[in-house]
Amino acid sequence: MTPGLPRPPKVIIFDFDGVILDSAGLKLRAYPQVYANEDADKVSAIIRHAEYHGGITRRVKFEYYEREIFGRSGDAASVDALCRRYFDIVFEGVLRCAFIDGALELLDRAAGKVRMHVISGTPDGELNEVVRERALARYFVTVRGAPATKRERFQQILSEEGCRPAEALAIGDSMTEF
Repeated sequence: MTPGLPRPPKVIIFDFDGVILDSAGLKLRAYPQVYANEDADKVSAIIRHAEYHGGITRRVKFEYYEREIFGRSGDAASVDALCRRYFDIVFEGVLRCAFIDGALELLDRAAGKVRMHVISGTPDGELNEVVRERALARYFVTVRGAPATKRERFQQILSEEGCRPAEALAIGDSMTEF
C-alpha cells in the first residue's frame, strides 16, 4: 500500500512539461538548436542556465541570453524571432511525445475528487492548444501559461479556489514549483 498524504489537498496544481508530458528534454535540447551557429562555450552556458531555470518562460530566457551571454540588445523583434524558431523546433514533438509514467493514471484517479490546474512557463495559447490536442482539457479547471510567472499563477489559483498554500499540492520538476 502506498502511503497517503497527511490530508487530501483541496487542489492539485501541476506543472506540464516533465510532469505530465515527457517534453522537458525536448524543450531543453531546442535551445542549442536555436543557437546552432553560435560559440560552443556560450551555447553550453545557455544549456546550463536553461536546466537550472526550468519553468521560466522562453521569452525571458531569450532576453537574458541575448543581453547577458551574447551582449546583444535583446530587442523585442529579435526575441520574437528566437521564440518563433524555438516553437517551430518543439511544437510537433510536444504533440507526439510520451506521457510521464503514471501521469494519466494519476489524472484519472484524481478526476472528480479534487480540482486540478496546470501552470507552465509555456506561452498560454500554445499550452492550451497542446492540452486540447492531447485530450487533457477534461481533467483541469484551468490551464495557464506565460506571460504571467508561475508565482503569479499559483497566487491566482489559490485566491480563486479560496484555499491556503497548505491546502494545495503542487507537482513539478523545477525550482519554480518549489
